[in-house]
Amino acid sequence: MSDIVLIIATSILLLPGLLGVFLPMLPGIPFMFVIALIYAVVTKFAVLSGTEISYLAGLMFLSLLIDFLSGLLGAKIGGASGKSLLIGIVGLLIGTVLLPPFGGILGMFLGVVAGEIYFFGKTKTAVKAATGSVIGSLSGMAINLLVGLAFVVLFLLFTIK
Repeated sequence: MSDIVLIIATSILLLPGLLGVFLPMLPGIPFMFVIALIYAVVTKFAVLSGTEISYLAGLMFLSLLIDFLSGLLGAKIGGASGKSLLIGIVGLLIGTVLLPPFGGILGMFLGVVAGEIYFFGKTKTAVKAATGSVIGSLSGMAINLLVGLAFVVLFLLFTIK
């Protein structure tokens, strides 16, 4: 009976990680991985094997890649130059620090716009590229939500045997 209670409690603790998916630059799925790892330690790895932990770790690393690359990929598809992408990264970092939780998206947008206008002087292209960064970031959040749900489902499949 206590095993079920521990699984339910751990599953509930995973849920804030799903919310973290919607807050750019916050480690929602890495948070979930830490919770799963704590569960494994508490149960002395009797329930979650090393292989199962590695699957969950793989999902965590996939989510980090999606988090950091989706906005940049969207901007690149939108036509942003490499220089503007670098300025977009700076904007993302500054926006995240100054205006959490969504300042990162705004900072990336403004950074890409500023870079494109400064280097190429084309406002229309700048807005298109920056819009691509926002669409990419939002798409990344949606994909990460699916990765997070897969994480929860796998955790439950691994623990309820």
